Amino acid sequence: YVGSLCFLYYDDFSPSPEDREFIGIISAAIGIEESRRKTEETRQYLESIINQSESLVFVRRIEPDKWPVEFVSENVAGILGYTAGDFLSGRVSWPGITHQDDLPRLERELAGYLKNGDRKWSQEYRLITKSGEIRWFRGNNFSVADSAGGSGKIQAVIHDITERKRDERELKERNDELTRFSYAVSHDLKSPLVTITTFLDYLEEDIKALDMDGAAGNMGYIRTAADKMCRLLKELQEFSRVGHNMRPAVEMPLGALLEEALVLAAGRISKRGIKTRITGETVTLSGDRQRLLEVFQNLFDNATKFMGGQPEPFIEAGVDLSGAEPVLFVSDNGIGIDPRHQAKIFGLFEKLDSATEGTGMGLALVRRIIEAHGGKIWVESEGAGKGTTFRFTLANIKKISGGKNA
Repeated sequence: YVGSLCFLYYDDFSPSPEDREFIGIISAAIGIEESRRKTEETRQYLESIINQSESLVFVRRIEPDKWPVEFVSENVAGILGYTAGDFLSGRVSWPGITHQDDLPRLERELAGYLKNGDRKWSQEYRLITKSGEIRWFRGNNFSVADSAGGSGKIQAVIHDITERKRDERELKERNDELTRFSYAVSHDLKSPLVTITTFLDYLEEDIKALDMDGAAGNMGYIRTAADKMCRLLKELQEFSRVGHNMRPAVEMPLGALLEEALVLAAGRISKRGIKTRITGETVTLSGDRQRLLEVFQNLFDNATKFMGGQPEPFIEAGVDLSGAEPVLFVSDNGIGIDPRHQAKIFGLFEKLDSATEGTGMGLALVRRIIEAHGGKIWVESEGAGKGTTFRFTLANIKKISGGKNA
């Protein structure tokens, strides 16, 4: 800096140039300060851009099991909940916030990249925020040699890809569902078609033989199979419409919806002698009223079908407000569900007991409706003979004051 900005200053009040007194090289200091000022301004400007972006910037030293952080952008607080100081001081470590299922893979991949001399690579992994939330990130990494002879550093620009991962997972689930759907349709529609074809042959023989009693019996088999096909096609059509042909959302008290669903299921409930109870906590739901009514009616019907030989059959429905969000439920003391089978009961045409009535579409339809309302459903059962509870959330549930027990 001094060499390039060197200016000599003299006393301008001397009568002749040769008599001027040398003062010094003041401009060299000024030049360095100006350069430093501009460098600092540039640094602050770049940091402000980084901190206003949705990406994190980390610089980590390559040290096994530690990966100490030398730099982290200030926006880390808004994304991970930790401050830059937490990382720089070592209070929070990079391995410490990395999901333990991903950490061994990341270390193996890193060792491979460094061994191959790669200077640039990308990885996807999960980080745990200060609040305990698990989020997916994609890191674009650049290796930097350490001029001091150390093990080197990694500069990483990290993007939150949680939403993308969620979309990918939902797309995979939809594709898997479509595959199951195609198989189920071909399988379950094939059975009544085979029945119809077989008994048409028998019917033809009966007609040739003028066997009217045999013809009537075979016609009955054909009619039963045709009716089953009609039910399957109707339920498939209903299933495909959910999420596409939704009615305008309206608010409705949960208690009134439960009472209406019990009325619709009253025939089965009364025939089986089942006692029912609706809990007193009151909330309002928002959504397609007819679809939400279908949810509870299907869950009530499902409970009655699988009550088994329970001497004192009982069904309870309502909302659990004890957790972070309201959870709706329908519970029974029936035959229960083996934990091995709980994962597949929401699939298309899945029936744990082939002897029961229905096509196996009810719970698949229930899940589809709930997901269309921004919620999720799961089942809880300790096993055979210990009852079953279906629990689910919805996107729009509001607590209201007052209410009554039913």
